[in-house]
Order: sequence, then C-alpha cells, then structure tokens
Amino acid sequence: MLPAPDKTKLLVFSYCAIIFTLGIQLGGFQLALLSAVTELRIDPAMIGLPITAQFLAFSVTPLIFGPVSDRIGKRIIIFVFMIVFIVGCLFVWTSVSAVQLLIGSFIIGAGASVNESSVSASVSDVFIGKQEKYLNFIHGFFCVGAVISPLILQALMDNLSASWRVNFLISAIVMAAIIPAILLARTPSARKASSPAKTQPRQKIKLNQPRLFIGFVICVFIYVSVESSIAFFADTVFTIELNSPAFGALAISLFWGSMGAGRLFFGRLRKIPKYTIVVCLFSLALIVFVMILTRHETVMLTLFALAGFACSCIWPGMLNAAASLNRDSSGAVFSYLNLGGSIGGAVVPLAVGIIMAAANMTASFLFLIALTLIAGVYILKKHNQ
Repeated sequence: MLPAPDKTKLLVFSYCAIIFTLGIQLGGFQLALLSAVTELRIDPAMIGLPITAQFLAFSVTPLIFGPVSDRIGKRIIIFVFMIVFIVGCLFVWTSVSAVQLLIGSFIIGAGASVNESSVSASVSDVFIGKQEKYLNFIHGFFCVGAVISPLILQALMDNLSASWRVNFLISAIVMAAIIPAILLARTPSARKASSPAKTQPRQKIKLNQPRLFIGFVICVFIYVSVESSIAFFADTVFTIELNSPAFGALAISLFWGSMGAGRLFFGRLRKIPKYTIVVCLFSLALIVFVMILTRHETVMLTLFALAGFACSCIWPGMLNAAASLNRDSSGAVFSYLNLGGSIGGAVVPLAVGIIMAAANMTASFLFLIALTLIAGVYILKKHNQ
C-alpha cells in the first residue's frame, strides 16, 4: 500500500474497501443484467434501462450532496450514503418486478455515486501533491471487486443454482461490514491541507477556466459512456453475437482486472506522462474497432483485457486534472464531473442497446468509436495549446 500518515491509514483502508464494494456490485450487475432483463420480461431493446436508472442517480445525487460535503464534511456524507447503497442493494435483492429493479438500481446509483465522488474528493483534499497516485491506487480496488464478483456470481449460479440477485445481497453485506471502520477513521482537515485561500471556493469553480472545465465534463461524459457500454454489453456480445455465454463472466473480469492492474501501475509511477490519456483514448477506439472484426472467443477476450488497460488511467487522470482547477471545493468539482459521466452512463448504454437491437453490434460499436475519438481529439488539442 502507498505510504500514508498514521492517522489516515484507517481512512485509506476504509476508502479502498468502499470502492472495492462498489466494484463488486457493478461487476456482478454487468453479468446479471441479461438474466435480470430476461427474467423480469423487459423488452430486449430496453436492456439498458436498469443501467440508465442507476446512472440517472449518479447524475443527480452527487450534484446536490457534493457541495454539501464541502460544508459538513465528506466522512459524514459517505456514511449516510453507505446506508443508502445498502438499502438499494436489498431492494434489488428482493425484486419481483421490473419496476422494483429500476427503483432499486436508482437507489444503488445514489449511494454509489455520492460515495465514489466524496471518496475521490477527500483523497484530493488530504493527499496534496500525491492525489493522482492515491486516486489510481484506491480506484484500483474498484477493479478488484469488479473482477471477482462476476466469477463468484457465475460459480454460484452454475453450481448452487443461485439467482442473479445474490450479487446484491453480497454487496450489501460487505458495505455494512465497512461502516465501523469509516466511523472510527480520522479525517485531516481538508482546509488545513489545502492552500490558505478559503473565500468563496464554489465561485472559483465557475470562474476559473470555465471552458476547460466544461471540456473535462464532456470528456468524462464520453469516457464513462464508452466504458460502461463495453462492460455492460460484454455478456451480451458473447451470449448473442458469439454464441459463447460461458465466456461472459471471464470477459468482464478480464476487463476490470486489466484496468485494476493499469491503475496500480500508473499509481506507482513518479510522474504520469503528459500524453497518457490521449494515447489511451485512441488505443481504446482502435481496440473497439478490432472487436467489430473478430468472431473468435480468445481474441475477443484479449481485446476486453486490452480495453480495460486502456481505460485504466483515463478516469483518475481526468479527475485529478479537473480538481486541480480548484482544490478548495473538490466536492463540488467531483460532483460536476460525476454529473457529466453519469448522464453519459445513463444515455449512451441505452442508445447502444437500441442500436444493437435495431441494427447490429457493428453499428453500436462504431457509435462508441466515434465518441472516443471526439474525446481523444479534444484532449490532444488542449495538450498542444
């Protein structure tokens, strides 16, 4: 683990555990999606609806509670929304209808989004000068959770005839176990760790390079939409397109596993190379294009692993770059970024599902390639200015 001051060790552990649990929920959900939609008789063209419900919550709740966390403390907000996350998971675990699934997905999204944005903002506040390393390190645990949960869920479904719902029960139990640690953890004052300037922090967000900040929000919109589409439709690609449903869980695990390895790798670097995000975005577009061309299971699995590695540094890098515009209101900054990413995660996977049902996988993946190239060109342009 990265070195941390003694009083923050439990805090870092708690944050890693929270992000790990969010990965468990999302990774299992990505495998369970097709089973849930089939069992609850949701129109195949609307396969993206549960994703949309979860990401709609991602777009709303951090925007409200991010600025609140700057005033009353991020640890309090994190604790409250750990409870919200648990309630949502239990709601889905007991779901008997599509409506209950959608409501539960929205509640989970509310809990997960505020926890993720508040944890990221707190890391940015506490570890000044090392925040990108810690963001990569802590977010790497999201990938660990997302790696193991599809494999565990698949094993439970195959060997014990468990329902896809068990993933949500596991997520609730793990999150509940973390609550004592977050209550005992000590949080250094973000304002003491920050620069002396304290006045009107939220106004600075609006006035300090607003065009650049809006550009980051748009790029996050694109990145989250592409990442979530690739991961959520992995099982669909192998089940429907390649007629190899046994590989779906492995594809999701490889995607998140390589992403976690990439984040841990970049987190260990002394300095992240300038054009890393640009290279990763263009590489991701190329990988998705090759996915269109192949119909071989092993090659496709390899491509999902490469896609995960290409995604590894994009999210933490964008978070850090945008947060550097205003350190004193990091909660609000991360909330606006989450808003952009969540709208992308809500709208684009739904559009991909509709395109896939109306046309084919090729058309939907070409749509994702176009979005990725737009983000890559924008970031490259800003680097060269």
